[in-house]
Amino acid sequence: MIAAPPLTAAITNPGIMDLDPRRECRCQVKATRWSRRAAPAVGNFRRVAVKLVITGLLGGAAISAGAAVFTTDYDRVTVLPALAGNPSGQDWRAHGAVTPVKNEGPCDASWAFAVTGLVEGDHLIRTGTLSNLSEQELLDCTDSGSACTGGSPVSAMRTLIARGGLATEATYPYKAVARICKPSTAIATIPGAGRVPPGDEISLQNYVAKGPVLALINESPAVDSYRGGIFAGPCSATDPTQAVLVVGYATNAGVDYWIVKNSLGTSWGSSGYIYMVRHKNICGIANFALAVSNDPLPPPIAPAIPTPTLNRWGIGLLLIGLAALAFPVATQARRSQNRGCVSNAWLQRQGEPRRSPYVADGLCGRRFDCGGRSEDRCAREEGG
Repeated sequence: MIAAPPLTAAITNPGIMDLDPRRECRCQVKATRWSRRAAPAVGNFRRVAVKLVITGLLGGAAISAGAAVFTTDYDRVTVLPALAGNPSGQDWRAHGAVTPVKNEGPCDASWAFAVTGLVEGDHLIRTGTLSNLSEQELLDCTDSGSACTGGSPVSAMRTLIARGGLATEATYPYKAVARICKPSTAIATIPGAGRVPPGDEISLQNYVAKGPVLALINESPAVDSYRGGIFAGPCSATDPTQAVLVVGYATNAGVDYWIVKNSLGTSWGSSGYIYMVRHKNICGIANFALAVSNDPLPPPIAPAIPTPTLNRWGIGLLLIGLAALAFPVATQARRSQNRGCVSNAWLQRQGEPRRSPYVADGLCGRRFDCGGRSEDRCAREEGG
């Protein structure tokens, strides 16, 4: 009779290979076979878990951050004198100082649209000519990290002044994506700009009486869903996310309000405008307002890097990812325990040290810790 070849079952514990089948626990074979099948799945699971963590940190942060505008250099911009008085209502649209409503599209470039609107209005007031200016030029040429993920109005103004002004939209058309900065023929510029005293709506009213003013507001869900009337919130006064152009102010039925031009197309709001209640610093409208002046802008500093925070969706994704990462770790611990299903007595006879606290003394066939099961039960499950 030809003797059957000896059965060998390799396990991952160092120094334990080619086990004697008479001394090997069948649950060891089962554990080894299971680990071979499960290893690719566990590896894939771990990769998915890592992606969930990254999604929670990046995707969740992006969800919470919204369309960004940078307040870089605002603290170094010259603060304009506070103005008193109550000038009568003003609407620069009626004076031909406001171009038709534009649409930034999928590119979060409200900072560029608000700056062109400011320059367009000032150019009309100074020269009597209204020109449709290029946002794409600002998108391509502005530094400080300004792009389709947000930008700095101050950096955009500094850029256009350094270039001698802005070209027309017709000669430098909008593409809704940042490209390489190109030479252009400038037709309109500004001498400089100053900051309206923060939070001072009376001063803001007086500066709007002289010309359109750039402002930053919080574009809350309520702002997003605005369709008409005088908007009174809710929105944050301390988290600016959208640059707009304040083109006037008026009173209706005893309610004072601002006339605000956005850059989301005419299908948004009231034909592209939002009318915001005055005297409440709604959405922080008076906190970061810039008006054209003869004051030079400050020199550039380090590029602006927005620091968004996680909202509840981001936190949820992060926690799910972390929990998923922990699952393969626990699985690995169980696999390591199963791989120790060899009797310590057998190990000692082979000259090997006692290796695992999970293994009790005894030969195969006796009861010992085999992943929480008896060896006899392991054998039955294997059909042996």
